[in-house]
Amino acid sequence: MIVASPSVAVVIPTRNRHAAIERTLRAFSAQSPLPGAMEIIVVADGCTDRTRDIAEANWAVPVRVIEQPHQGPAAARNRGASETSADIVIFLDDDIEVWPGFVDAHLQAHAAGDPARVAIGYLPADVQGRRDFFGVTLRGWWDAMFERMREPGHRFSYKDLLSGNFSIRRSLFSEVRGFNERFPCHEDYELGYRLIRGGARLAFAEAAAGWHHEHTDLLRALSRKRDEGRADVALAALHPRLTPALPLCRVARLPRRQRILRTLALTQPAAGDLVAAAYRSLLVPLEAARVRTRWRQVLEALLTYWYWRGVGESIRAHPSTNATQFNCVAESPVYTLDLSSGLAVAIRTLDQERPEALRLCWGAHEIATVPPDPGAEPLRGEHLPSLLRSRYAGRFANALAAAHGALADADAAAPSAASHLPETGPDISSMRGA
Repeated sequence: MIVASPSVAVVIPTRNRHAAIERTLRAFSAQSPLPGAMEIIVVADGCTDRTRDIAEANWAVPVRVIEQPHQGPAAARNRGASETSADIVIFLDDDIEVWPGFVDAHLQAHAAGDPARVAIGYLPADVQGRRDFFGVTLRGWWDAMFERMREPGHRFSYKDLLSGNFSIRRSLFSEVRGFNERFPCHEDYELGYRLIRGGARLAFAEAAAGWHHEHTDLLRALSRKRDEGRADVALAALHPRLTPALPLCRVARLPRRQRILRTLALTQPAAGDLVAAAYRSLLVPLEAARVRTRWRQVLEALLTYWYWRGVGESIRAHPSTNATQFNCVAESPVYTLDLSSGLAVAIRTLDQERPEALRLCWGAHEIATVPPDPGAEPLRGEHLPSLLRSRYAGRFANALAAAHGALADADAAAPSAASHLPETGPDISSMRGA
């Protein structure tokens, strides 16, 4: 029996970047083969350039243009999704040059028919051959983000959802009511949190890839950090349970210099801006001298300052809120999992219980506690091997040694005690290969 491919729509929001749209549509036209039931929807969000003319040219794939007054990317994506009846919607930024097989890879991610599947595509950064410190840093940030998602047993969180390249069933997108249009920044994080809390299953679809033509410079990055500070205050207000996972609650981890800048951003922003300008003036001579470590420290201090500058602006706009009122304590029941019954049993138990926090032990010997992560999916069985072989490998070995030492003592006193050991102990080889 031949099953028809699900219809798919690619929604691309854009604003006055006709050259980027042309490159993106050219890349789609070069794809072969493309699904028959496919369309591209370009949402021109307050465009005043040649976007409509470019998008309505003779492309090898059907393209529709929807024009609207400027409302922001979240509203543009919602509008595009509302204008299609496709089974699956792929959201794509206008500066992505898709690789061959892009659409098919997204469809394959949904081939099993899981209505809760959300597939996140791969976006390697194209920094136009830049070798300056900032360009290298940008590329490293993108690489590190996707490297985490490649790890076996990765526990997906709200921050993994990237609006620039992901696919979702239109029914699920409608069920969660799409993007929150009040968020001009981190609207994908906000949606990611709601999807995870609603039981969606995020997955990394590496073959659904496209070059991300990254043009961010320092000033744009600092402005973005300011927007992120504002957005995180809004996230904390809308989703208080998420607050402990936000940078708002990582003050204790900041180096002393960054804590001072944070205080200036919150209490004396005019003076803080002068200090930040002085810091920024250090970047050029530090790069000229090739002092990379010091350059990176200065950049991190600047990013921290402008993040908290945005936080301070949001707090001052809402006097009932202040930086000390954020609830930074993640509270969740801790489920105790005894590994002495074997790895297979432990994995099945996790898949049944789906706890948010976990105490791992081997009999009476404690291994570690996996703390609650309010922004992450509940723990699943596939997360366990990764935790044991990486984060808690040393503690696991110590607990096994302690348990076996106690067993040896017991055997000396009563040799029959060994018969009480479970026949299905931990399969170490399967943990390595998971």
